Amino acid sequence: MQASLGFGIALGFLSALGPLAIDLYLPAMPDMASALGGSENAVQRTLSAFFFGLAFAQIPIGALADRFGRRVPLVCGLGLFVLTSLACSAVTSLDQLVALRFVQGMGACAGTSSARAIIRDLHRGHHAARLMAFTFLVIGLSPMLAPLLGSGLLQLVSWRGLFGVLAGAGLVAAVCVIVFLPETLEPARRVADWSGLPRALGALLANTRFIGWALVAGLATTVPFAFVTAAPFLYSGVYGLPPVWFSLLLALNAGASIAATQAAPHLLKRLGPARLAIRAALAALGATALLGLGAVTLPGGVPLALFQAYSVLLFVIAGFVLTPAATSALDAVREGIGSAAGLLGTIQLAVTAIASGAVALWPPVSLQPLGLVLGGAFALMLAIVTAMARGKDLA
Repeated sequence: MQASLGFGIALGFLSALGPLAIDLYLPAMPDMASALGGSENAVQRTLSAFFFGLAFAQIPIGALADRFGRRVPLVCGLGLFVLTSLACSAVTSLDQLVALRFVQGMGACAGTSSARAIIRDLHRGHHAARLMAFTFLVIGLSPMLAPLLGSGLLQLVSWRGLFGVLAGAGLVAAVCVIVFLPETLEPARRVADWSGLPRALGALLANTRFIGWALVAGLATTVPFAFVTAAPFLYSGVYGLPPVWFSLLLALNAGASIAATQAAPHLLKRLGPARLAIRAALAALGATALLGLGAVTLPGGVPLALFQAYSVLLFVIAGFVLTPAATSALDAVREGIGSAAGLLGTIQLAVTAIASGAVALWPPVSLQPLGLVLGGAFALMLAIVTAMARGKDLA
């Protein structure tokens, strides 16, 4: 019991580290802009830099984990996270902070990528989905709680102190890994030399079932990120809501997604991944079509209550699909699990970035752009999963 509890605590810290580093300092952005002589828009570049670092390091860290085992690259990555967090607390310019946040993102990537690989080393199918759902629970709670924690800490420390808190969190995560996480990749299963890493990556790219489920996981991740990109402007511009109200509505969406993520392993066991994803995509497409019809036929446009019900439904559907898709992607791989976990993360981030960018191309003055992007994402999801279910090319 103690071993399993420690294992869960370690996975929780690894999963929370990235989201915590993203959201903890959001309330301090105005103070940071003032202290470093930049605008709030310029400070937002530190977020983009962190995301780029998080995406850039996924595959290299996964490859290192296949070459040297899970623990060594993981502890080294956490050490990098701790050092760069401390360095962020001492910056004197915005450019320094942007550069360090990129490196900090690379360190945080070790936690997210390695957690998936460790889960896949130990379990498959329903049992893996339960552990994966736990990590997604932590990831889902972090954006809701981290800004509140940051606001509270700002009453005690400056914005520089928040990066000290991140360094402490990284140190605690490293201790948990050393104490509670065993090495899950025995030497016999490791890639023998560096020449084997490109072959392992090539095999992953040729594994159409892995790529298919990774794309589905990315499309499921698209829903919250694309929605959050457009929703604040829609809530305020279309419906005239003040920030406090649309923040509560976004929190309601996040809570619905978290609940669905925890129910996903049960549905996966009952329906199987393909049937679950197909039903979810069909429900989402039907809801999106009804929203589009309401937007053009209702005299006053889509009322807020209907739009909010639609958004909650989509977040629930995304929560149902994400865990089975990520689990199924890794279940499709027999060797090179670390590289697979890294490539899975890269594909998710890439698909999400494309969708969020597409939403941002149109002025946020109506619901149609968001509906088109989300409808397109679920249509593509349906096509991919249907092809996999029928064994066409992706079997």
